[in-house]
Amino acid sequence: GAQPHPVKKPSKTMEINSNLACTIYRHSLSTPDAPAVVCRGQSLNYAEFANGATRIATCLRQSDAWRQPAGSPPRVGILASRGIDACVALMGACWAGATYVPIGLKLPEERILTLLSLCNLSAIIADEEGAKLLSERVLAACPPLVIHTGKAPAAASNPAVELIALDALPAATATEPALMAASDTAYIIFTSGTTGVPKGVMISAGAARHYVAMITEQLGLQASDRALETCELSFDFSVHNMFSTWEAGASLHILPATMVMNAVKFAQNSGLTVWNSVPSLAGLLRQIKALKPDSLSSLRLTVFGGEQLPEGAVAAWQSAAPNSTVFNLYGPTEATVFCLAQTTPLSITPGRGVVAIGAPLPGNEAAIFDAHGQEVADGTPGELAIAGVQLADGYHDKPELTAARFPTRDGKRWYLTGDLAIKDAAGTFHCLGRIDNQVKVMGYRVELEEVDAHLRVTSGADVVGSVAW
Repeated sequence: GAQPHPVKKPSKTMEINSNLACTIYRHSLSTPDAPAVVCRGQSLNYAEFANGATRIATCLRQSDAWRQPAGSPPRVGILASRGIDACVALMGACWAGATYVPIGLKLPEERILTLLSLCNLSAIIADEEGAKLLSERVLAACPPLVIHTGKAPAAASNPAVELIALDALPAATATEPALMAASDTAYIIFTSGTTGVPKGVMISAGAARHYVAMITEQLGLQASDRALETCELSFDFSVHNMFSTWEAGASLHILPATMVMNAVKFAQNSGLTVWNSVPSLAGLLRQIKALKPDSLSSLRLTVFGGEQLPEGAVAAWQSAAPNSTVFNLYGPTEATVFCLAQTTPLSITPGRGVVAIGAPLPGNEAAIFDAHGQEVADGTPGELAIAGVQLADGYHDKPELTAARFPTRDGKRWYLTGDLAIKDAAGTFHCLGRIDNQVKVMGYRVELEEVDAHLRVTSGADVVGSVAW
């Protein structure tokens, strides 16, 4: 059972701590019985959530495997599907002061091995589904410590790896989350790379904390809200869904992957007030005729992001959720989730039938550059660039790519998004597509050059070509 922390004021150190776990700690003291995360009929309140996280954090920090690369926090891989165990695992890593690195469960074994070789992890936390991927080859590449929440895999292939069940962890000794500076890396999310090797986007604790506090205020999230989670940890939309909900002291309701087709019924049964998803899900629900008038009347906020939002999908959604304000958010992983937004009434991009991506959120700037790096006049298409406090530190162990995609112009650091866009006379930005070969699948970025690279490896071809689509 839960062992809530004794009620006391956070220390002065906590006030300057950029650790993403600090909010959970505060709520565990002020509203310990409030629900924090709900999935498949199970729930954890904030006290129970904090207790699970501190048990993991205690194990990590006391382990002989705990190591810290020079100038950066230790890194902990999260091999878990979306669910309560994944949330506790992630929060335990954050509480310990680690950089969390989500590893997608749908990745092939070779990709998992590649990520492990790139990350120099101190530990891995795996749920029951993630533990199934710990084959002999993967275990041989694992860090010295693996904490698992389900059935333990065989460890004979690598006796150097210590396997510890979550239920067997000792009682927590940690109280406040470990101190993290704003410059420390909060998480690394890997995205598709044009060379066939994934690139890890490094987001600082300061950038993440700014985003979470800013977007919670912009959306007006409240402790009484019940917010939807539809994303895996390896998709940075999950950062928004989880941490903005917990920032407000609200409850996160996780939609299991097997229930996507019944998402409307899930929302009704859960009494959701906040909907978070890619527009594709709304399109799917519209296609199967699940978006009936007033079927989502409990919603007061709808957050769409990760893809272009079709005008037709918005009309169907507003009929189904007449009490909900719709927010269309835009942002690449390299700018800490979302950096531009607009809300009702929504502007439509002329001739394209999609909702505009809006204007910069507080702390962010946006501009349109031509091929020579010069800012263009309003109404002229060019590459969308982002600046501000949310920019990533760059790509893990890729200094040349970092320099190319994060140039400094006139003393200001920018991220070149690769999106073709224009800014209209009202200051609203409109996305017109890509200037490269990147596509999105349910919000996930896929570089066609990476597909090309893997096809050539698989086919044994030694001539570099281009993929024909």
